[in-house]
Amino acid sequence: MPTFNDFLSTLKKDLLDFAKENLNEHKDELLKDGTAFVEKTKSDLMRWTEALASGKMSKKDFEFLIKGKKDLAQMEALKQLGLSKIRINKITDGVLGIVVGSAFKTFL
Repeated sequence: MPTFNDFLSTLKKDLLDFAKENLNEHKDELLKDGTAFVEKTKSDLMRWTEALASGKMSKKDFEFLIKGKKDLAQMEALKQLGLSKIRINKITDGVLGIVVGSAFKTFL
């Protein structure tokens, strides 16, 4: 059975791929912000991925909970670059989608 560390490894790879595809010139900042989000939500992510893996939580519920943490994805490094709010919101949504997708790839 996959572990939380397997999820984190998949997530880091997926975030890097996302950064290269969407914001290559600022991929380091995106990775910094993505990592900060994971650190802020780590205890929730551990609990939720365990529930997802064991079948105690549906994919839909997991996705809903992750999206509910959007306010914690502050994207400070990207804001310092002067990117527009619209672009930062799209990137934030992308990062949240990566978290969900990485969990599904790892545990389902």
